[in-house]
Amino acid sequence: MTQNNIDESTEKRAAYCLSCPVPRCENGCPVGNHIRDYIKAIKEKDAVRSAEILYSVNPFPQLTCRLCDYARQCQGHCVRGIKGSPVEIHEIEKYISDANSRNVSAGTANGRSIAIVGAGPASLAAALDLRQAGYQTEIYEKLDRVGGAVYSGIPSYRFDKKYLDEIYEDEKKLGTIFHFGCEVGRDISLKELLDSHDRVLLTSGAQIENTYGLSGEGCEAGLSLLYHLNVEDQAAVYQKKYHRAAVWGGGNVAMDCARSLVRILDEVTVIYRRSEKEMPANRDEIEAAKKEGVKFAFLENIKELRLDEQGRVIGAHCIKMHLGEPDASGRARPIETAGSDYEIPCELVIPAIGQSVSFEIFDADIKKQEGTHVSTMPHVYIAGDAYLGPKTVAACIKDGRDAAAEMMRSF
Repeated sequence: MTQNNIDESTEKRAAYCLSCPVPRCENGCPVGNHIRDYIKAIKEKDAVRSAEILYSVNPFPQLTCRLCDYARQCQGHCVRGIKGSPVEIHEIEKYISDANSRNVSAGTANGRSIAIVGAGPASLAAALDLRQAGYQTEIYEKLDRVGGAVYSGIPSYRFDKKYLDEIYEDEKKLGTIFHFGCEVGRDISLKELLDSHDRVLLTSGAQIENTYGLSGEGCEAGLSLLYHLNVEDQAAVYQKKYHRAAVWGGGNVAMDCARSLVRILDEVTVIYRRSEKEMPANRDEIEAAKKEGVKFAFLENIKELRLDEQGRVIGAHCIKMHLGEPDASGRARPIETAGSDYEIPCELVIPAIGQSVSFEIFDADIKKQEGTHVSTMPHVYIAGDAYLGPKTVAACIKDGRDAAAEMMRSF
């Protein structure tokens, strides 16, 4: 669908933009969108040109406009927001992407072949660029659908997965070949991929979940919980087994877990060791969780779990915290308050406190190298969360494109 008629609300949002000579909003955009220019095209009533500008940098605005932390990123840098409300950039981007399709075509075949491991945003962005340049591109994905953690980790009430289906159809039209239900390292080896392709790109994500030693029946890491709820549809199982849950963490995974659980359990509490101001989760997600009945225990932390004789969780041993000087993250360092220990009763504890990266399933010798996407193994490249660590959808899109460009330069 492509149209040049612009609705009145979008025109008003665009008119509010000052078209700054030095657009601060773009400094806050992880994917590097030319925000000022596509809004200027809207002002000039040229929606088609606006879409061309947007898609030239960001192949998947239908993801970023719905999943980005725009309050801290583009809109958080908007000069209008200094003394008033920022330009509603995400709404303008949403309108452009919904009203105008991406227009791409496969390039002339160049005889080169690329295998991509994983089907998340970085993989899909890389595949799009590679196909347009004429590379044969095959994606190996252990799940049955594209999207990676967007598919398995983000609840459908927050993001409609139909947008992933749109991207999948576009990729297929370009000639990208998909191998679903195929886990590299189990169903096919990395060596086999290297034998049949010129380059391999690993976009396997940050798949190792941190639990900091917490364990027991009823203790489950955040992304695993979301997979069971979103992909395996096990809400009824959790509802039958548990009544009270504690979610440990303050990021978007923690919010997704809490908001998912509050829909099926009697009581859900988020335990976060800093204050609300330091929470890394999107502001909108925090406010939504509060409205839905999630309780928040700020400046508190879990020290250990309480288990019954069968090893099942019956509670969490917590302690109150206070804030000290900023640490390496730039946020105030949380410090335990002596003598403030207490217990919270619960049957389910969800550590949602970050992930790390491992390439052991592919080859123990693979390591990331700084300053380049090529790994320590020749012809094997790394991108997305597997390269950056856990980051935003926008950052992964950009990194996938960067890795594709680096691979193409290597021939």
